[in-house]
Amino acid sequence: NVMSEFMGLIGGTYDAKKGGEDGFVPGGASLHSISTPHGPDADAFAAATKMDTSVPKKFEGGLAFMFETNAMLSLTAFAVDESHGLVQANYKIGKCWERLPRPQVTRSGPLAAPNEVGKKRKI
Repeated sequence: NVMSEFMGLIGGTYDAKKGGEDGFVPGGASLHSISTPHGPDADAFAAATKMDTSVPKKFEGGLAFMFETNAMLSLTAFAVDESHGLVQANYKIGKCWERLPRPQVTRSGPLAAPNEVGKKRKI
């Protein structure tokens, strides 16, 4: 992902990241900078793929915010020092995305594999 994303939860619950020990709690925030994994985690993906999409779902019971920028954002040394209690102790970078299913990607056209470039194709 080429965007930096800062997100916070002001109150209530955030539907894509449940609260509790491993979740997103009111007053919490997250920063995912350029070229780092971010987006829906494995649990949010699994829940969304099983959801009945024939009925619109309204986000209720929370107030969250997010902004994205193409600028490189980073935290100060103070912010990431766990001794201050500002970092969620059990947060493991990337662990929540490990169980995501790997997509089967096939390419054609201008994004074809290098050994396919220049070969004539039947149209």
